[in-house]
Amino acid sequence: MAGTPSRDRIVDRVRALLAKADSTEHQAERDAFFAKAQALITRHHIDEAELEAADSEVVRETVLIVDWGHATRGVVYLYGEVAELNRCSLGHQLTRGAARIELFGTSLDIELTLTLVDYLLPQLRAALLRDRPRSRMSYSMGWVREVAARLAEAQKAEAAISNALVPTNVTADEALHAAFQVRSARSTEVDTRAYGSGMAAGENADIGHVKLDS
Repeated sequence: MAGTPSRDRIVDRVRALLAKADSTEHQAERDAFFAKAQALITRHHIDEAELEAADSEVVRETVLIVDWGHATRGVVYLYGEVAELNRCSLGHQLTRGAARIELFGTSLDIELTLTLVDYLLPQLRAALLRDRPRSRMSYSMGWVREVAARLAEAQKAEAAISNALVPTNVTADEALHAAFQVRSARSTEVDTRAYGSGMAAGENADIGHVKLDS
């Protein structure tokens, strides 16, 4: 069946739901994701060939980060780390107390990135409110550093089990460089005490169950 933009979005949605179902260890969540996917498959008569078709088109999504104050840089860091794990490339522009992020990747990879970030951000905010660090920026950077390391280790473990390579998307990186003059981020001086406290808190964050797509 020939794809249209609206149908492609529906197919991407189904694939994302199936990926989420496959990645969770909680049976109730798995059943809920499968049920939503099956409802879309039935309603729109989506066949297996459509679901298995490789989606290699790189798209762009803009995300605005507000209301994080001095922790904004840490939130940008989180988006970047999760994007890389999900085969996406990212550019960002920081302004006072806010940031704009440009994500490049397939529709499915971007959705997986945003879903995981949305799952982690409330935990970061709760940790900041609980510990009240003297440097929110340093604390959030440390928290993300620890969480990203744990996510990467979980992904490598899954890859080893399935005898797969940790995936990358060179096309997404090329699209980022074509759209922007990419410059390396400037080094940031951190408060080592707050950074260490953030890392300690990140050890207790719930990162979920990371599993590579087949």
